[in-house]
Amino acid sequence: MTNELVTWIEQQLDQLSRENARLLQRLADSERRFRVISQGVLRVQEAERGRISRELHDGVGQALTGLKLQLDVLEREAAAGASPLIARLGELKELTERTLNDVRALSHLLRPQMLDDLGLAPTLRWLTRTFEARARVPVTFEHEGLRERLDPDVEIIVFRVTQEALNNVAKYAEASHVHVGVTCGEARLTLSIEDDGTGFDAGAALRATGEDQGCGVRGMRDRVQLFGGTFALNSVPGHGTRIDVELSLTHADKSGASDTSREQGVVPDES
Repeated sequence: MTNELVTWIEQQLDQLSRENARLLQRLADSERRFRVISQGVLRVQEAERGRISRELHDGVGQALTGLKLQLDVLEREAAAGASPLIARLGELKELTERTLNDVRALSHLLRPQMLDDLGLAPTLRWLTRTFEARARVPVTFEHEGLRERLDPDVEIIVFRVTQEALNNVAKYAEASHVHVGVTCGEARLTLSIEDDGTGFDAGAALRATGEDQGCGVRGMRDRVQLFGGTFALNSVPGHGTRIDVELSLTHADKSGASDTSREQGVVPDES
């Protein structure tokens, strides 16, 4: 092999190396832009949820409250005159009250104002109590270190994951108890949600495609990973389900992706 050929090969390899480096840099830049855009989309979605929630509460909710007050007045007037309409007015008042309660509940679930006003711990306490009353499943909620307000992205991620997990418990788990735990340190927050229900194939749920997206499991995982967190799902049929989430409380980690979700079918520790 001549020196000229060796030199030519070295030049070609060097050129390929530089081109690969440029392509990798472009890929990294594209991933960062995608992450920033996706985070922005989620924030816009949450802002829109908040706007709709306020309109439901302040607009429709207040209108229904006014209607209920007028029906109260008509009911009292009809009762005083022994009107045959009194029974019908009572039915209308009951329907109005049920609708008002539904609107209030929908407003809170879309975007609970208390999350912005009071923070994560009171909102999770409200969420678990509401679930307990609706699903008739006891919930133990424990938290440690939630003494100060957290980054809004962290608070909404924890709320949404807990909300979706509890919805899944209500729909599918047939559980007799749920435990929700949050621990907040200086740099990391951990969330665990565990039930003693029927369980399912965790790996299949994380690989699911289509409308159900594995009962929302992939949506939870993607939301967590988008902001640099880790998501672990442990479940097998007949042995309950446990979700573990870890999120950084430092802004430096929020731009990095995490690929450490675990698609395991491990029975949660009974202890």
